[in-house]
Amino acid sequence: MDVFAELKKRNVFRVAVAYIIASWLILQVSDVVIGNVGAPDWVFKIILMLLALGLPVVLGFAWAFELTPEGIKLEKNVDRTRSITPQTGRKLNTVTMGLMVLVVIYLVADKFYLRPAEPAPVAATVVAEPAPARPVSVALPPVEQGSVNESIAVLPFVNMSSDPEQEYFSDGITEELLNLLAKIPGFQVAGRTSSFAFKGKNADLREIGESLNVANILEGSVRKSGGQVRITAQLIKVANGYHLWSETYDRQLTDIFTVQDEIAGAVVQALELTLLGDSASHVVDPIYQNADAHSAYLNGLHLFNVAGPANYLKAQPYFEKAVELSPDSALAWAMLSKNAGWLSGTADSNETDIRKVRLRAREAAARALSLNDSLAEAYNARGSIQTAYDWDWEGAEKSYRKALELEPGSVNALQGLAGLLMGQRRFDEALVYIDQGRRIDPLNPWIQTVSIRGKLEMGRLDEAQQEVTTLLQTVERASWRYWAGLILYYKGQYEEALVQMNQEQMNYRRLVGQAIVNHKMGRINEAQAAQQQLLAQYGIGAAYQHGEIFAQWGDLDTAADWLWTAYNSEDPGIQNLKSDNLLKPLHGHPRYEDLKKRLNFN
Repeated sequence: MDVFAELKKRNVFRVAVAYIIASWLILQVSDVVIGNVGAPDWVFKIILMLLALGLPVVLGFAWAFELTPEGIKLEKNVDRTRSITPQTGRKLNTVTMGLMVLVVIYLVADKFYLRPAEPAPVAATVVAEPAPARPVSVALPPVEQGSVNESIAVLPFVNMSSDPEQEYFSDGITEELLNLLAKIPGFQVAGRTSSFAFKGKNADLREIGESLNVANILEGSVRKSGGQVRITAQLIKVANGYHLWSETYDRQLTDIFTVQDEIAGAVVQALELTLLGDSASHVVDPIYQNADAHSAYLNGLHLFNVAGPANYLKAQPYFEKAVELSPDSALAWAMLSKNAGWLSGTADSNETDIRKVRLRAREAAARALSLNDSLAEAYNARGSIQTAYDWDWEGAEKSYRKALELEPGSVNALQGLAGLLMGQRRFDEALVYIDQGRRIDPLNPWIQTVSIRGKLEMGRLDEAQQEVTTLLQTVERASWRYWAGLILYYKGQYEEALVQMNQEQMNYRRLVGQAIVNHKMGRINEAQAAQQQLLAQYGIGAAYQHGEIFAQWGDLDTAADWLWTAYNSEDPGIQNLKSDNLLKPLHGHPRYEDLKKRLNFN
């Protein structure tokens, strides 16, 4: 038997062609529908699997059965002289032609109707190149002041990937898009921390808009599968809930920045913002051209934002991988520096080589600036190192002010500068920058912490207590119980202070609080136990905190010894020497005053 001729006679080839075309159409429609209704990835995968499994079944059916005037019969039971397979073949040809027409209609509609016209870009498109990339300078047009639409919040994009571990990716895309919009001069963009406070909450848009003081909200979803990514975004007017614009983007991972650029441009168009003629220079970081490096960077960024010593430790290798894969990325080097700085200031000295990490932070900040001296985050990273470890107050202030010059809405720069000024007891100046930060990022607890610390050091205890109470009602994390306890300690409410200290989540601060408050209450054994635990776990990494403890215990010579140890070991806490009220008993002590001079505090 001639198999090829038999396959042709039984219309198996025609059935295969019609089935493949029909399956392609089904997949295209399913992809659009699933993306818009927010169904998980596995739904599409099941449809694809069923269609693939159906092909051999359909072909086997076409081989074994034949359509006759009396109905479907086994081919072997059909009289060849009465077979109508030629007529069936012609009908299959008609069906195939009809399917082909539908394919053409779909392709034309997809190109000219389903996709919107290209928005005016806010930044240059990045083209993936195999060769090492240099930073690309592009223009960001400023918004004309006074526009009623010039404020927006970017809510966390929902992770629609089948793998929950991809949460870091959707969060990272959101943050990068937020940062891109924030680079448009005059355009008010709510800060990351405030926007992310609504993650996973089904809050009313008007409530969100009122909390963040914005007129518009951008939200969406991200689905990542292999080297592909689908980003769906929609722009909503807070006042009436009206959808001003929405779009779905299917791209390669190497085109991520291009998509972000298109979304930003579409937002500008949809809000009908008036752009001024002059433009600010912006540099597209090379990390967007390397999908693996970008993924590592976003992983590290996610852990850094979660915060805490354990997460800083986990984030460090991700940032190291990012700079290894994309060595010309100033953005990756800047974040490596910032994370290393936080890690060296909070890590357990028994688990981490503090000096090595600190050195890495300095190297990374210098490398970031050498690659891109117009990157605000690079100056923020350097300012943090100059403040915490170099005690170069003048240099740090210049770094933070340069960051604000490059990016006036940088909450990190505002927070860093405010903290620096607090340490120098320039409280009134610091509060100006805190207020600016609050306007941009009203729910940012870190800005609130700097404010609480300032009010506390200024002796405005009632104001500080009101702020920390509000903060604790908003989010329970990090070191805010410590501040609540410290305020109560200064007020002489020791029992209540100890309750707060015992609930502090940051280990070393909890131990400091317990050592100080217990001693004040006459519970000497408990106080000494906390101090010894601090020493055993952190060693000289907590030298500054030991200075605080012994100053409050009244052992001023030992306190001075510990503060000089902190100085010699580059303890970041030493930046607060001048403003820290826990050290007030040392004021006038010769060695304390000598240390102030050494640190240029006088």
